[in-house]
Amino acid sequence: MSHDLDESTGKPAMAYVGERPWHGLGEALPPDQDIETWVQAARLDWGIEMLPVRYEMAGRNYLMRDRFVLARSDTQAALSVVSGDYQVVQPKEVLEFYRDLVAERHYQLETAGALDGGRKVWALARTGLVAGVADNAADQLGAYVLLATSCDKTLATTVTFTSIRVVCQNTLNFAVRDMKKEVRRNIKVNHSRRFDADQIKKDLGLMDESWDKFKLQLTPMAGKAMSDRDAEQFFQALFQSEKERKEGKSSDPKRKEVMQLMSFYRHAPGQNLPTAKGTLWGAVSAVTYYVDHIRTASGDRLDSAWFGTGATLKEKAWQQALEQTESK
Repeated sequence: MSHDLDESTGKPAMAYVGERPWHGLGEALPPDQDIETWVQAARLDWGIEMLPVRYEMAGRNYLMRDRFVLARSDTQAALSVVSGDYQVVQPKEVLEFYRDLVAERHYQLETAGALDGGRKVWALARTGLVAGVADNAADQLGAYVLLATSCDKTLATTVTFTSIRVVCQNTLNFAVRDMKKEVRRNIKVNHSRRFDADQIKKDLGLMDESWDKFKLQLTPMAGKAMSDRDAEQFFQALFQSEKERKEGKSSDPKRKEVMQLMSFYRHAPGQNLPTAKGTLWGAVSAVTYYVDHIRTASGDRLDSAWFGTGATLKEKAWQQALEQTESK
């Protein structure tokens, strides 16, 4: 299976605690290591330098005053070209973000690393919040905080709250909400603004209420029975265009994906539990399993599942499920 983990130093830039997570690669760490150990093990101990763009033309050298190359300090590899107002987030800062969260809130780092030559860096930590779907302890979810950034403008510096289904390690984001206004919020910092870690951590205070809201949304999903036909229609709606829905048609690749999802709906890990077997929650879980563990993606499945087309597909499935439970 192809992967996009950064190997600029000769070894995959990923560290983890517990079971080996992706592609059978990365450095295993014992629990409760300090941030400096994580930085070294995840191979994030390098900096991003912002250098003026120079070029040669007609035998003369020129300098672009409004364009800069972002380059690695260790390998001198160019990562991207940006404008002068670009705010760099250093790889070490991603892990440094968690220092007091680990010390004071007892978060536990589980994975950290880099993708695409170092252009994208992430770290994932377990918060300690857990919940059984519809109070079923056999179908348990844990709450995590994912911090990710890029230096190629493909991703703002982003804090995402994500749940992980223990029985199968599927991931599903849950929204930060402004509870007073009842609207979804994104904790994102565009690279035109400075990344203020302290302010972001203040926003983490919204997490407990958001997690409680997420748990309440799961219960009716686990209680809503679905026939095989209902499930098939749920999956078809994820892929069909408006025209295809009106005509009742789908392309062969889309039909193939629906068939795969029907198989995972019946047989994926955790689908035999009462909360998932023949339920709307089972349909959502089939989608998350498919995206996280099976679906091919250009580049890297991890990148797609967290930040790309896979994440979009999981969000669409979640919204469809909410519409079915909240319409009553």
